[in-house]
Amino acid sequence: MVDNPVDEQGFYKAQRPPVELNDDIDKSKLSPAELEMMAQLEKNAQNDTSKVFPPSLAQAVPEAAVGAPESVVLTPKDDATTVPSREAAPIGLAVEEEPELPPMPVEQDSEAPELPPLAGEDAMPEVEGDPAPLSAGGATPHENCPHCGWDLKSPTIKEPSYEEKMGFLQSVLGQRTFINQYEIFGGAVVIRFRTLTTKEMDVVYSQVFQEREAGVVTTVQDYWEKVNRYRLYLQLVYLAAKDGSFTYQLPRGYSEDTNPHAESFYEYEPETPDGTFLPKIENHILENVLRTESIQRSVNTLCARFNRLLAKLEALIDNSDFWKATGEQS
Repeated sequence: MVDNPVDEQGFYKAQRPPVELNDDIDKSKLSPAELEMMAQLEKNAQNDTSKVFPPSLAQAVPEAAVGAPESVVLTPKDDATTVPSREAAPIGLAVEEEPELPPMPVEQDSEAPELPPLAGEDAMPEVEGDPAPLSAGGATPHENCPHCGWDLKSPTIKEPSYEEKMGFLQSVLGQRTFINQYEIFGGAVVIRFRTLTTKEMDVVYSQVFQEREAGVVTTVQDYWEKVNRYRLYLQLVYLAAKDGSFTYQLPRGYSEDTNPHAESFYEYEPETPDGTFLPKIENHILENVLRTESIQRSVNTLCARFNRLLAKLEALIDNSDFWKATGEQS
């Protein structure tokens, strides 16, 4: 067992083998640097320095095992002073540990707050018979009839009376225009309308077509507005107050050519051979009969009702109950 001395810090000093230099070196062939290196090696060989090992690796090399290719077992010296053990620090860069982050709070699903009711929502009663709302892609309905201008939001026209059915039947059988009378303003004013002949409707469309070609009528709305106005001026045949304050008796035909069975006709002349004198009739009625906008709208509303009555009567011509009702009252 070889004794290994201990240094000031308590580590054992391993014995270093002596440095052996060959004796057959010819120093005359060495350079000054090599001679200085050899002198340094000889000096180091004389100074026996020791290598420091940790106390846990104290050497105990048996003399018999020197030079053998076996592993060397190091044991602490039996009579060595007990030295506190020191663990070798791990080799590597010092890395600071990241502090642990506090756990994130888990959001709990919260119910969406209910919206307050709209103002006046509870106060709106449900009305029976309201039209169902339009679905996506549905066509927007017309507010007024594109042909007669009737307000389509108005309730459906009631069943025609017996007098209206009889008057319409007589006009059909007698090949004459159908005339119906209405009272407005509590019966203070009486108005009468008539149906038009096919040729009279052709005159209306011809006049509006000419105005469209001339640039007077530019949109579809203007087109139907003109058609309805000219139709109104020809359908209106009587407007009077019961107190006698005014009475307007208008011709019952546009011309003898367009309505040969009429009792009276307008006596205007067209401005052009292919034109009509509907603009002159319009000026006459607006200047002498329908002088205000209020009376114009009132008469126009009644005329639309009259045209809807005609549509109702025409739809009932193949209804057996229509003819039974007229037969029972006769």
